[in-house]
Amino acid sequence: MLKKQIYIDMDDVVSKTTDTYAGIIEREFGKQASFEDIVAFDLRDSFGLTENEFRYFFDLVHQPEFLFSFEPVEGAVEALVDWARAGHCIEIVTGRPSSALEVSLAWLKKQGVPFDSFTMVDKYNRPGNDPRLAISKQEFSTRTYDLAVEDSLEMALFLDHTMGVKVALYDRPWNARDLVHEKVVRCVSWQDINQQVPSYHRVP
Repeated sequence: MLKKQIYIDMDDVVSKTTDTYAGIIEREFGKQASFEDIVAFDLRDSFGLTENEFRYFFDLVHQPEFLFSFEPVEGAVEALVDWARAGHCIEIVTGRPSSALEVSLAWLKKQGVPFDSFTMVDKYNRPGNDPRLAISKQEFSTRTYDLAVEDSLEMALFLDHTMGVKVALYDRPWNARDLVHEKVVRCVSWQDINQQVPSYHRVP
């Protein structure tokens, strides 16, 4: 079997990102919140933020010192190390704003995350992205992968429907609506991903 080309999202798949948001919402806006409240990918809906509050919050959580402080998701680094040792090609694909390029690479190095390439994609049409650093979804759609690990249901369906990629959807409150599709497998942990996709552990 040839080595596999594997797409790995960064936030909430490798980097424990959104777990920190409820505390920030309480501190900055005085609103009671919890991780389980994040039932929509759009945080304005989940936390009841005004447009101005959301812009302030978005800028705050994308400051380099904040992004660099995150812990890795349990089991992520270990699984990716195993996959890399098995000879598979790991591509980190993130929808972070292009301004986060340097700190994202520094964080991956600090945490010992193995990867063969790093790609920024303008997944959500966010303003201010540098097109020299973050490619469009249309450009990205020409790529091929054997497997993707994502937490965004919107992006998982894009990978499936548009690109024909099998997706391990990391189970999160914001993607919890019913989903039945042969190429999208819901996984509750990295251990679950390994159990459901055992053939990716090694290249025979």
